[in-house]
Formats: sequence, C-alpha cells, structure tokens
Amino acid sequence: MTQGENIADNGGIKQAYRAYRQWVERNGEEKLLPGINLTHDQLFFLNYARIWCGTMRPEDALSKIRSSVHSLGPIRVLGPLSNSVDFARSYNCPVGSRMNPDKKCSVW
Repeated sequence: MTQGENIADNGGIKQAYRAYRQWVERNGEEKLLPGINLTHDQLFFLNYARIWCGTMRPEDALSKIRSSVHSLGPIRVLGPLSNSVDFARSYNCPVGSRMNPDKKCSVW
C-alpha cells in the first residue's frame, strides 16, 4: 500500500540533495553554524530526518499502517537515507552497516 510513496521518498531526497548541491555550486558554501559540529551536507540530511520526528500512540500508528499510503515517520527516514550514497558519504557510514547496506534500492 505504501510502495509508491516509498519510491517517491527515495527519489525525492535524491533530487532535493542534487538541487541543494547545485545551489552550493552557484552560490558557494554558507558559513558553518557555530557550536554545531556537522557539515552542511550532514545538516541537509539531518533536517530531512527531523521532518518525520514525532510520537504516535500505538493505536494511531496501527490505524495509519492500515489506512495510509505513507509509511510511518521512522520508515520514511531509514528507507531513503539508507539507500542514499550521498548520505553514507556525508556521515562516513561503513559499507555493510545499517545506514549503508551493500545493496541499495536506486530510484531515478
């Protein structure tokens, strides 16, 4: 039931990151945030993940699983980011780890 939207999430993050990198190429890197020990690319992916943060009562989660075309938030983060070569490179995830599996699902 969620397959189409899961594919869209995978392709969407890939295209959004490409657009961000094109913007950086045209405009240059912005200053790093003081006190934040993350690169710009890491912040890009962190902010993507932050969108899906939240809590849900178990009965609401079950209802969403049964009726929604969208996966629950954690899946919308873990799926696309673990399929992203750019994410793995940004965070130096070891090949074969949970967030950088050997086999990825590539979209577009």
